[in-house]
Amino acid sequence: MTATPETESVVRPVPGRSPNPGPHRSSRRSWPYLLAAFLVLAVLGGGGFVVYRTPLVGVQQVEVVTASCELGADVVDAVKSAADIPEGAPLMGIDLVAVRRNALTVPQIASAAVSRRWPHELLITVTQRTPMAVTSANGAMWLLDATGLPYLKVDRSAVPGRLLTVALATPGPHDAPTLAALAVIGELAAPIRVMVSSVRARSPYDVELDLLDGRTVIWGSPDKGAQKIQILPAVLAQPGKTYDISDPDYVTVRS
Repeated sequence: MTATPETESVVRPVPGRSPNPGPHRSSRRSWPYLLAAFLVLAVLGGGGFVVYRTPLVGVQQVEVVTASCELGADVVDAVKSAADIPEGAPLMGIDLVAVRRNALTVPQIASAAVSRRWPHELLITVTQRTPMAVTSANGAMWLLDATGLPYLKVDRSAVPGRLLTVALATPGPHDAPTLAALAVIGELAAPIRVMVSSVRARSPYDVELDLLDGRTVIWGSPDKGAQKIQILPAVLAQPGKTYDISDPDYVTVRS
């Protein structure tokens, strides 16, 4: 029996190719990437800290503006006070929703929007309520806006002269007589309006105008307002004390 001689295989290195790198060589190659990632995170973290936590990008000015009309200094001050923004507070950290909610607590403000102006300004854009009439409620005088909301208490001496006084049982934006009275006031042409001293509304179908000379116009509902305005000067030219134009097709005059 012939024995087969054992052979030994030898792996020779290929010229120009380095031996298999060990774990130490791999670690040395990856450390620059780890350092770069660390530096990026540090920069981002530092930037976030500066923006959110320091006054470097802080509020230096709160501006209150409107596109509808000129704002009085008292309204501007009231909005700024309600917004309650400390000087130097980080601009990015301002809760815009909360600022808007605070601005709307000012009675004269109907709507508000808040935005940032980088790097140091907060802009509050508001719409101011327009008074349509004045009414008495709970022993005080209140301005009414177009929605019927009694939004601001005023002294009798401070009521704007152009506003008509409306007698209402329960003034409010959901009160039908309130809305009817405001609709009638909105219809009144200037020559008629200057003749009116006050308005009464017992129901949405029973609006009356009290004239400065003591006469009364029974207007009825706001329906057919344009027709009523057209005929009223001729009706008032007739002698009488009470003029019923609730149905402009069947006018009655009573002494």
